[in-house]
Amino acid sequence: MMSILYQFFSYLPKTGNGGVDGQLFSGDQLTVERAVNVISSVANGYTPEDRLEGINLQLGDWHAGVKVLSLIYSRFFNGKSDSDICTLFSDRTLINRRNVTGDPHSSYRANRDFLYVIFQSRAIAAAMTVLGFADKTSAPANYLLPTDMEKMRKAQKLDCLHEISAKVVDAFVFQSSAEVNNIVDGVLNEEERDILQQQELTAEGRFPCRFPGCNKTFKYNGKTRRSHELSHEPPVQVEDPTLVTTSTPTCTTPPKESKPGDDVYNYNCALLTDCFLFFNFLDAIKEGDGARIMRQYKYIMLYCKADGSHSTKYALECLYQFFLVHALLSQRDSERFVWNRSVNNSGKKGTNIPSDEDTEHSNNHTKQGIRNLGPNVTEKAVQRLSHAESPTASILGHLDDSIKRLLRSGKHSTGSLERDLNELIKREVEFNIFTESEGRSYKQFSSFQRDRLANLDASSLHQWINKHKKNITWGIRAR
Repeated sequence: MMSILYQFFSYLPKTGNGGVDGQLFSGDQLTVERAVNVISSVANGYTPEDRLEGINLQLGDWHAGVKVLSLIYSRFFNGKSDSDICTLFSDRTLINRRNVTGDPHSSYRANRDFLYVIFQSRAIAAAMTVLGFADKTSAPANYLLPTDMEKMRKAQKLDCLHEISAKVVDAFVFQSSAEVNNIVDGVLNEEERDILQQQELTAEGRFPCRFPGCNKTFKYNGKTRRSHELSHEPPVQVEDPTLVTTSTPTCTTPPKESKPGDDVYNYNCALLTDCFLFFNFLDAIKEGDGARIMRQYKYIMLYCKADGSHSTKYALECLYQFFLVHALLSQRDSERFVWNRSVNNSGKKGTNIPSDEDTEHSNNHTKQGIRNLGPNVTEKAVQRLSHAESPTASILGHLDDSIKRLLRSGKHSTGSLERDLNELIKREVEFNIFTESEGRSYKQFSSFQRDRLANLDASSLHQWINKHKKNITWGIRAR
């Protein structure tokens, strides 16, 4: 990895004062982690080259999309759930998608396309439930459409669509604001405790003994400080910091009565929520909307953090992306980090692809040339192939234009989804998956929890973020 990074450094543009113009390098989580550790190990170098300055590492959006898809399938896909109606595996059997597996890393495109059909069917079924559609072609019974809709401008029709869509999202995606408020309140409580502790510090940054007249100080606000304060006469009475509350009064909600849940309803609402996140992320990439992509990474970080030890490192890389954008990079490099995340090779709207996916395409082109070399593979020959990739593509493109050769798009064509959609919607409406009914249960998804972040501890989340802030400030660890 070190030799690779030094090779990359040789390609960086040089500035007039002997420095380098930093550039972005995107990759998967493991590649970024290894590169960051190498850069951290040479941070005491004498020259910019020794320190590998200017190599700004970015988590690749295509690999992040694969990670989010794997989180969805690990929660909702079970090969034994064929008898559980309206689950992913049951729907896979219904529409005969035999190329869909439980591992999105080995069948990403098939799993993504299948999930898109599932997402469409769930969104239509949810809209039919909220708005009162009898079928896809009927008029809504629970929502009065404007009588002059055909004469309305496109912007007015869009506003009407947003209003209708909001009803569906509010009904099934946002279960309630209580979960989000609990996370925010927990973080605010931790921040308030930190502020109170910082106000107590001496000029040297130490914690003083709170007994009047005692000049002893302590490095940490821990057991040693408490024991010393209790040794005074009378002992210092200090409120337990874990009981400190915010200045804003909070209302306590009475405990809910224990009722039999509805696994079918909870499962499909949770699936619809995760699909909104995943396809919103993909749409932001297609549109090249860097700000929206970074907002999605906040949710992805929480999803990975809630996933526990399976996704700890991905949560960490998501967190460090925000450190780079908001603190570590210059304003210019931060802007480039947010917006230089995708490429558009066709020049059309909504056709951007992630930079790391474009690199994968480039690698495939180079590997094809290496295979054609046969036994004549040498390092020099591979370098020539790599350097010639872009000029070769340009020459072939001009040649195709001159002979009027019809070029096929690299995008995979798909057949009509109408039949699959109709079958899925018919079964979802038949089983009323978006109408909550107590007592419905699944065998493989028993007592299914609707909110993925329900068990996320806001206090530990805040401490985790602060811990890595200190690692950055002290410079003692790469991560």
